[in-house]
Parts: sequence; structure tokens; C-alpha cells
Amino acid sequence: MTTTPDRPPTDGELLTAVLSGQREKFAEIVRRYQTPLLRLAMSRLGRQQEAEDAVQQTFLNAFRWLDTYDSRYSFRTWLWTILINNCNRLHQKSARRAEHEWGDPPLIASQADETAADPLAAMILAERRKHVRQLLSDLTPSQAEAVRLRFFGQMKFQEIADSLGCSLPAAKARVRKGMIRLTELLTAAAIDAGPAGEPTHE
Repeated sequence: MTTTPDRPPTDGELLTAVLSGQREKFAEIVRRYQTPLLRLAMSRLGRQQEAEDAVQQTFLNAFRWLDTYDSRYSFRTWLWTILINNCNRLHQKSARRAEHEWGDPPLIASQADETAADPLAAMILAERRKHVRQLLSDLTPSQAEAVRLRFFGQMKFQEIADSLGCSLPAAKARVRKGMIRLTELLTAAAIDAGPAGEPTHE
């Protein structure tokens, strides 16, 4: 694998190196994708430990199944698909417990560093993240998954379509309808809160 000093190796170059026996190169794949994968897992699961478990299992699965990866398709899409499956499995396993123990999730490391000096900012951030997850739960499952992939996973529409096994127009429609629904929910919440942010009373 040859790279120039000003150009990091591509995913394809790293994967070729790993498959040729340079197993240590997989660590660069982990460093490259760990943060966005954790962000997406947190948006789906809401709990730091479960999100970290899902990401860890995703990397283990990817390493174990690397020889089955088809290079004609995006590696990122393949990796995100593994994560989605792991998140769904963990979510189903803990759904009953989560319904009764739902609380503010801890901040991930990068967010904690940014807000450590301002406890109030940390509380506001945690509350907003909780609110977003609650709003996503009011969308249809297909819409919520598409919105998560688009805005938490920062995936392109074609990658969303590949991950969800739907057409490109369907992926775009799910994101669009999900965003319309989120806007309606946010508008309703703002009206209920009143002009000063306090609940209105009849």
C-alpha cells in the first residue's frame, strides 16, 4: 500500500492491506469510523454502554467477515448496515427495560470535553438529544431509520438506499417525510410550551 504524505489511504487500500496480512491496518479503519458509528448508535439506542457495545461488535463482525465484502459497493455502507443490524438486535433485547428506565443519556467523550466547563450547557445538550430521540420514536420505523442515517450517520441518499434495501427515490421520500413529520412535532411542541417556554394552561 503506497500513499503520498498529503493523502491518507483510501478505505480500499486499507482493506487490501488487511486482507493481504497486514492486520494492524484495520486499526486505522476503526479510528476513521469509530466516532460517526458511535454517534449513529447513540441516536438509535440512547445509552452509552449499549452504543459502545454495538460499535465494538460492528468492528468485530466487519473484521471477521471482511473477505465477504464486495468492493463494488461502498465499504461505509457495508459497515453502517452491520451497525444497524447490531443496534436493532440490542434495541429489541432491551426494549422493555428501556421503556421503564429511560433517562438522560451520558454525553459521548467528544461532547463531554466540549461542555465540561459549562454544566448548564451539558444539561441542555443532553436534554436536546433526549428530545430528538423521543421525536424520532413518533416517526414510522422506516422514516426514523432513514433520518438517523442521513443526519447522524451523514450518509448520502444512495448509501441510505443501499443500507435499507430500498430504491433511491424511496430513501429520499423516507427522509423527506420524516423531516416533515419532525417539523410538525417541533411546531406542536413549541405551541404547547407557550411564548415563554412554559406549558400553556387552559
